[in-house]
Amino acid sequence: MAAISRRRFLGYGAGVGAALAVPWATAAPVASAAPGGKLTKYLEPVPLPGNGIVVATPIAANEYAFRQRQIERRLHPQLPPTPVWAYDDGSGLAGQAGSFGLALVARSGTPTTVHFTHALPAVYPSWLPVDRRLTPLGDQVRVMTHLHGGFVDAASDGNPAVTPNGFGLGETQTVHYSNQQPQMPAAQLWFHDHGLGTTRLNVIAGLAAAYILRDELDTGAEPNPIGIPGGAYEIPLVVQDRQFNPDGTLRYPISDFDDAAWIGEYFGDIMLVNGKVWPYLDVEPRLYRLRILNGCNARILNLGLGAAPIWQIGAEGGLWDRPVPVRQLVLAPAERADVLVDFRRLAGQTMIVTNSKPPMPVATPAPPLPQVMQIRVGTTVSRPGPTAIPAGLPGRAAELREPDATRYVTLNEVEPETDRWFLNLNGARFEAPATETPQVGTVEDWVYVNLTADTHPMHTHLVTFQVVGRTPFDAAGYQAAYGGPAGVPGGIDPTRFVTGPMQPADPSERGYKDTVKANPGYLTTIRARYELPAGVVAPQTYVYHCHILEHEDNDMMRPFTVTP
Repeated sequence: MAAISRRRFLGYGAGVGAALAVPWATAAPVASAAPGGKLTKYLEPVPLPGNGIVVATPIAANEYAFRQRQIERRLHPQLPPTPVWAYDDGSGLAGQAGSFGLALVARSGTPTTVHFTHALPAVYPSWLPVDRRLTPLGDQVRVMTHLHGGFVDAASDGNPAVTPNGFGLGETQTVHYSNQQPQMPAAQLWFHDHGLGTTRLNVIAGLAAAYILRDELDTGAEPNPIGIPGGAYEIPLVVQDRQFNPDGTLRYPISDFDDAAWIGEYFGDIMLVNGKVWPYLDVEPRLYRLRILNGCNARILNLGLGAAPIWQIGAEGGLWDRPVPVRQLVLAPAERADVLVDFRRLAGQTMIVTNSKPPMPVATPAPPLPQVMQIRVGTTVSRPGPTAIPAGLPGRAAELREPDATRYVTLNEVEPETDRWFLNLNGARFEAPATETPQVGTVEDWVYVNLTADTHPMHTHLVTFQVVGRTPFDAAGYQAAYGGPAGVPGGIDPTRFVTGPMQPADPSERGYKDTVKANPGYLTTIRARYELPAGVVAPQTYVYHCHILEHEDNDMMRPFTVTP
């Protein structure tokens, strides 16, 4: 199905985007390679929990209620107020400063019930262009919240294989989150909209929030039993790229084909952190814990913190068994990095959090967007904290037993840059019956066979998994041997096309994950144990998909069923 092609999209973003980039800015602009550079950078602080991000208040013990509604927020002093969609816990979103404005904190092992009531517009506004070929009910706003990384029954998963039409105006989605995560007692999850054919639009509009699981070790306080920073020194950072129209509304480009609004990837020319445009963060010269989420629709980030030493201590699956020193953080959409950053030798300095092109073999058509936020290191410490990086942590490296079965999942792109452009898994559309049917209690290897030119962040609902490794292979030869009009079907062993040994998982993939980068020219092998929460009976149906939201919407998503 056609959209602006990758080549044409990049030119379109750099040309038309530049003309739209806020000509009325009054402060001196900061030079930037991106069109959004007309906005002055680093004018406002990063919103933080309790100071710009609302920490949700329960309506009863371990029970929450949110209205999904449209509000207005000024995301930069040189932008008019921007309409955004938000989760409102009844506090009126008091103090919310940006477009990512809510966090829910839960306790590991203690179930949580959440009610989401649709109070948004009945149909999509003009600034959110719907492709009616992808949606179940035309331009109606249908919402459905998914707890990303949650270990839940299928009915509470918020997935379109169970509830394809989502929830309409005035309807309430009630979910029960077990918080029993089998591999991760404490973890950084998040919840976001998962509407069929409109996930990209609903998330762009603002329907995303943090979900933090605590336990008796990872308490979030300081001091805590594991010797890492907490309290004000534990900071969530959600990075997103966006475009804006001159009237302050979010800009989402459309294709130039009749009735084909869908575009292949959305790349913004402005960076937001915790919902604020190019903000700054004040820190003290001491150790901090930064919990970073790539909340972009399609952009793969390669983040650097200049001279600040960094140790990664966890990812999507919670804490690891030990810290690992890193220099850059390569995060695809939905990936998280839990890191310790040492500012002790940087007192009085100012640094820029940068974003550069990801290293090969990660491949992305994203145009450059090199600056993310500013960090200002003070000269005094108001509260001394940990003074050493812990040698060990209460998590563990991902180690699962040998698999009971291996499945081969193909990643296909069909008729790109035409009005029939779409992507798929296993040569099948989303609505086709599930072909992956793991049994409860079994361990399976899934091998993602990437036959496209881009990296795809593959996310599996229900489970966390071990990244086993990546094996180079002859993608063109495999495709020539088995390809058809919709690509290569799934289930075909690519072993005879392998061109080299398996490369081990990257150090940043040490622990359990829920999203993995499937790079072009490689077979990416993950290993998961398929379990269900206590009291949940098989069969249960979930989905797995590319977390480039444009790809997920058209049509790189498939159901899988956990069977008895």
